[in-house]
Amino acid sequence: MTNKKNPERSELTIAHIFVMVSDLEASCRFYTELGLAPFAVFDKSVANIELQGGTHILLFKSNGETNEDVLQSTTGQYRHRFSEQFDLMIPGRSREELEAYRQGLINRGIVAGDIPDEMFYGHHLFCIKDPDGHGITIYSSHRI
Repeated sequence: MTNKKNPERSELTIAHIFVMVSDLEASCRFYTELGLAPFAVFDKSVANIELQGGTHILLFKSNGETNEDVLQSTTGQYRHRFSEQFDLMIPGRSREELEAYRQGLINRGIVAGDIPDEMFYGHHLFCIKDPDGHGITIYSSHRI
């Protein structure tokens, strides 16, 4: 593997990120406050939150499920993997744009960590937690 960017686009994209939550309504409201679009709620047990590009965060109402090993399956890991952390990226590239987004979250009552002075592989970042304590890192963009 080289460090050069591949000019070819990947044929794959992430379809779904699965997150088990204790309070579906509170979690749906939280992710909407991040600026994500709620797509649908099914049977008061699953909320579908849409990300740019068609990826979805699927919020599942937990019925006491805990972390489980990845299961062998021909149908994927549907509800068999507890998602503990993922990252999101804003459209802006600068620290100032990330700070403006962070301040907007704080103004809406979301606790957000500080933006460190040092960059992480070319990104500014800060961390938040959802209502169930799942860690989420918010990055500045690397788009050109």
